[in-house]
Amino acid sequence: LAVDAIPPLTLAAARFALASLLLWGWARTKGGAGHRLVAADLPLIFALGATAVAAYNVLFLYGLKLATASDGALIVPGLAPVLTALLAWPLLGEKMTRWGVAGLITGLAGLALVINPNGGQAPARLLGDLLFVVGAVCWAIYSLIGKAATTRFTPLRATLYATASGTVLLLPFAVVERGWQPLFTSPPAAWLSLLYLAIFGTVLAFVFFYEGVHRVGAVRATPFAFLVPVVGVISSVLALGEQLTALTVIGGVLV
Repeated sequence: LAVDAIPPLTLAAARFALASLLLWGWARTKGGAGHRLVAADLPLIFALGATAVAAYNVLFLYGLKLATASDGALIVPGLAPVLTALLAWPLLGEKMTRWGVAGLITGLAGLALVINPNGGQAPARLLGDLLFVVGAVCWAIYSLIGKAATTRFTPLRATLYATASGTVLLLPFAVVERGWQPLFTSPPAAWLSLLYLAIFGTVLAFVFFYEGVHRVGAVRATPFAFLVPVVGVISSVLALGEQLTALTVIGGVLV
């Protein structure tokens, strides 16, 4: 709903700028306790912002311009746990069980049905799906970086640093995009969507995700993203009137 009225880079910059302000206010209520920032923290902080905020959102929002919201709701949360588990095994030593491997293969099979490159889909939709896949790669890398971040910062402050650094990275692109006029003249539905993205989809969701990674590890936390397709696809049908194909439904069930 938001990306139909607001250019993607401007939408992402506005979302995370607002979320950063809200997170900063929340962090202020927690007092000054915690890790004191030093220059050596900046590479980690900007890695968080570059993967989960800047790169991921550019890829995902432009993907939504080309493909359906239901594709995005299935591909990104479906593929991200697979990639996270595969990367966490050699990098973090978080090993997968045989059931875990079987589950990941099943999820990949479902994603292949959803994308269905040989099913006569429009080239634009296939390109959008490819952007979703690359976005999932960014999210997997972010999950692993987030594990390191939660050993240095609280989940709240790690989220604040990620959104603030991501906003800094996004703002120059938003200026070039010249999307501020459409932002301020967009309809109420777009503004409500932007507020939802900032408050619920960023502040609360990111903090809760970091808390989960901190408590149970990246591999065990990330598969909870498989709940996103359930909510996302149903919402796409009810709110946007999107039509689902049989392959999408079967692939979604497998995911």
